[in-house]
Amino acid sequence: MKVKVNILNQGVELPQEVLDACGGDELVARIFYNRGYKNPETIKQMLNPEFYEPTKPNEFSDMPKAVDRIFRAIDNGEKICVYGDYDVDGVTSTVTLVECLSFFTQKVVYHVPDRFTEGYGMNEKVVRKLFRDGVSLIITCDCGISNIKEITLAKELGMDVVLTDHHTVPDELPPADAILNPKLLEEGHRARNISGCGMVYFLCLALLEKKSLLGRAEKFLDMLALSLIADVVSLNGENRYLLQKALPALFNTERIGLRQLIEIAEINGKLENEEDVAFQIAPRINAAGRMETARLPVELFLCRDFEKARIMAEKIDSLNMERKRVQQTIVDEAVEMVETRKKNKTILVLYKEYWHHGIIGIAAGRICELYRKPSILFSLKEDGVTAVGSARSIEEINIYELIKECSGKLLKFGGHSQAAGLSIKKDDIEDFISRIELEAENRYFIKDMINVNADMELKIENIDEEFYSRIQSAGPYGEGFHAPCFCIRNVTVLSDRMTEKKHHIMVIEDQNGNRIPAVKWFGEDESFEGRNFDITFKVSRNNYNKDAGIQLTLEYMFETFGESRKLFEGEILDERKTSIENLLKKYPNAQIFYEGLQAACPIENTVDRFSVKSCGELIFLSTPSNTDIFKETIALANPKKVIINFGVLPNYTFKGFVLNLLGLIKHIINKRNGRAYIDELSMKLCVEENIVKAGLKYLGSSGMLNYTLSDDEQKVYLSEGKGVADKSTFMAKKNLADALAEKNAYQQFILKMEIDRFKEYLKKFD
Repeated sequence: MKVKVNILNQGVELPQEVLDACGGDELVARIFYNRGYKNPETIKQMLNPEFYEPTKPNEFSDMPKAVDRIFRAIDNGEKICVYGDYDVDGVTSTVTLVECLSFFTQKVVYHVPDRFTEGYGMNEKVVRKLFRDGVSLIITCDCGISNIKEITLAKELGMDVVLTDHHTVPDELPPADAILNPKLLEEGHRARNISGCGMVYFLCLALLEKKSLLGRAEKFLDMLALSLIADVVSLNGENRYLLQKALPALFNTERIGLRQLIEIAEINGKLENEEDVAFQIAPRINAAGRMETARLPVELFLCRDFEKARIMAEKIDSLNMERKRVQQTIVDEAVEMVETRKKNKTILVLYKEYWHHGIIGIAAGRICELYRKPSILFSLKEDGVTAVGSARSIEEINIYELIKECSGKLLKFGGHSQAAGLSIKKDDIEDFISRIELEAENRYFIKDMINVNADMELKIENIDEEFYSRIQSAGPYGEGFHAPCFCIRNVTVLSDRMTEKKHHIMVIEDQNGNRIPAVKWFGEDESFEGRNFDITFKVSRNNYNKDAGIQLTLEYMFETFGESRKLFEGEILDERKTSIENLLKKYPNAQIFYEGLQAACPIENTVDRFSVKSCGELIFLSTPSNTDIFKETIALANPKKVIINFGVLPNYTFKGFVLNLLGLIKHIINKRNGRAYIDELSMKLCVEENIVKAGLKYLGSSGMLNYTLSDDEQKVYLSEGKGVADKSTFMAKKNLADALAEKNAYQQFILKMEIDRFKEYLKKFD
């Protein structure tokens, strides 16, 4: 697929009033102008929430009826059920409303649907059970607007229903006693696209205001922020105001369960913005509903017991690892189906009976990303009769309207323009597929071209901490207000370290000799090293450790032709026989590279591959674990002098390596609940990740350790073993010993190399 880069409003001079609204900051002004914001008053409000006039609860027409019915139930001692949903928006909505109602009554229960037995929305069997259990008022959260039959049943049984939802309103409304849905507001209303939890938040504001307890609404802001980020709502108008208000409460939450989940996600880097939440927290919460039950995160967020919360948070994290594994299997099979049968279709509709229907939604999203086409994935329910489907779409195609046009044989469907859920009888799937493929073909034409919009061209010298802070000041970013994308022409990839999952960890240099680290997630099989590219990217932060620095997250790379630049052109000095004490005296201003156990290093202020900065002199106190790390470190430091010392060496003997690994494991079990990242262990032991895994396998097979690798094999969970060896111990020991022998041979090769030959060796870095 071809890619065309379009620099937005290139050559257009920004209006002075837009610049003034942004405090004279041209970068911030450009970000707003490129997203269509040209009214200075609107921009001021978006940058400064204190200038924004927030929506009031009574702007939702049925709010008085909802508040009156709820307080009547409270005053009469009625039993109330909060009926939620199984995604992040449903979970946060449920938690928020349960907590709010608990200020007034103890007669509150909640129900979140089982994705596998009930499906999305309300369920008739559940409604009947709630009636038998004595519930007289149901309040829905993030669902209900399409549940005409179920709400009709509730009314027939004598129950009342207050409906809160934010999904697309159908032609016929259900007979609820009050309906709160932002889609019922007039077109263009600033709150029309709030999340389900956002709608619940307004209901809670109205309830609390009625009793002069408005200050308690602060308690719900962390849940509100989670929902706004996870539900991918447009970040303008009310959503932007609410997220600006709620995001600090999320990062500083005192909610025990959420704090536990954040700590698990932060084990290898601090969460600091909405993108981190979207990629680290939201998937974990969703995984519970996809793999088991959404009751788990609801209970976690309502929990006030530290130990119970920790156990639940770890369970959720484990479910997320399993979710990733299952997801990748589905994506791989779906790709094969597209490539062999569906590649020329306008919409990709795929079906396999055994696909996990808790995962098909995110798998559909991945297929949609890969092919830039709307995608629907179906799987068969346990009844063997009903198939459930999840749809994801590109911006140009409204998938809800397309499904609605072909809904004749559907049992149920709902959603919005970019995502939808549906169900159908197994025997009707082929007819549905034929019809929607034809309808999509007649309605839409998808070009074999991706247009990439970039906000501006940059030079690497422009990109620093201040630049990153200015970008962040224009946020929050998300749907409808995307994070800025930039372009640089003709850069050389000086080094490219590929991980097992084909992530490319690079150092790039521009035509002026400026360098910066960059990462390309899920890149190509072959190295980019030594090649020239035009690149589009987002400016991000590598939060691996306390020395987190700025890096580029590359989106597209377009190969160009020109002279490649060299990684290193300075001096190489041999100081392998110099004591560390004399070395420090001789090179007092040098940066000192060391990777290994901190206890073995006599110097405190060292740098590693993640924290190394540009410098004049770079001392290698330890041997880099391999040539790629050597390249990466020199590329980032760009020194005039490389000083080879290798005065502190890692232990590659079998006994020494195993003892060091056991020491690390003991610390991780005692101090970090057994959680670690493989690359972290790799760096401390100065070996490749595959040797760490070989070490874990040996310790596991010999009974000294229990461990579980995440599906991407980047995270490990460690616990003490039971001391019982298995049959694979001998082979595991041999494999580890062979790998360490190779490491020792590499180390000896580096240690004994003459300096002139060393220069020849380093020329391979060019």
